[in-house]
Amino acid sequence: MPLLSVIIPIYNARTYIEKCIKSILRQNFRDYELILVDDGSVDGSGYMCDAYAGQDNRIYVIHQLNQGVSAARNAGLEAAAGRYICFVDADDWIEPDLFQVCIDTIESSGADILQHGMTRSIWKDGEEVSSSKRYIISDSVCLTKEQLGERIQDIYSSVSVNVFNYIYKRELLQTIRFDTGMPYSEDNVFAMQALRNANVYYFLNNYGYHYNVRAGSAAYKWQPEMIMCYLKTFYATQTFFRALHIVKDTERHLMADRVVNGYASLVYNLCLPSCSLKYKEKLHIARRGRRLFKVDRYKKYYHLEKQSLFSKAKTILTFCHIEWFLILFGSIYLGGFENDKTKN
Repeated sequence: MPLLSVIIPIYNARTYIEKCIKSILRQNFRDYELILVDDGSVDGSGYMCDAYAGQDNRIYVIHQLNQGVSAARNAGLEAAAGRYICFVDADDWIEPDLFQVCIDTIESSGADILQHGMTRSIWKDGEEVSSSKRYIISDSVCLTKEQLGERIQDIYSSVSVNVFNYIYKRELLQTIRFDTGMPYSEDNVFAMQALRNANVYYFLNNYGYHYNVRAGSAAYKWQPEMIMCYLKTFYATQTFFRALHIVKDTERHLMADRVVNGYASLVYNLCLPSCSLKYKEKLHIARRGRRLFKVDRYKKYYHLEKQSLFSKAKTILTFCHIEWFLILFGSIYLGGFENDKTKN
């Protein structure tokens, strides 16, 4: 039985998958299995996976009809045999010592889940336009559930919603699978459920995971089911908070951050060129999202102090029910939003 199972969902990733696989094969840590889930690729990605499997008996390939990233990750989970499990995206890559550092740390600490940071690169038109370290934790720390509850207000901004930022104990995921009905933010729900199930957490100050954000990815496409997806993430996040037994006022402030930023993301998506809806339809969806997200209930708990000037401006417009302005002048909003994302 391998100590670690590494799961990579793959769909038409021929351009990137070789760098990703090679970065795993070059790991100092060797006691792992690599599960490549080819989700119905038509660009030759599946053949590349088979070729690598023929060269290394630690590599296991699953071929399936295209069902989406959630189904691919679930197939990997069903096949995984390791004591620990992690995910890597097909267009990302990792530093040679990442697994060794993470496994040594989670084994010695007895944590149920370990979060490491990442180096995020943003790509446009085939060029890297920015790079930054994300989920920065000044000092690595191991916390019990009670201790995390006491510190959650200070540390939550550094808690990742990306599944690839974690090493999970296998037992933690026995009752968890990815929601195949969610085309967006499914990893957010999964991460919150895993965090809810854990009793000991380790936050590792390591940024050896290289995450590539590319124009044309899900984050840059209009998602018609975005409201439903966000409601599920809000519920999963709130359930995690309540498992920590934090006081109601703290929960409200933390949820306000999720709700207001989630609503801003909805408005942003309505402004994307890929959203072909008419202005009145966009406005109807925005108002529906505002009502279902309960923005007006949470806005009094939202803190503007640490936001950029642009973020403050668009948030104030939202709080005053003037998001119609953002939608009407979508190109301006997109430009400001993208500049904020690049800086952050």
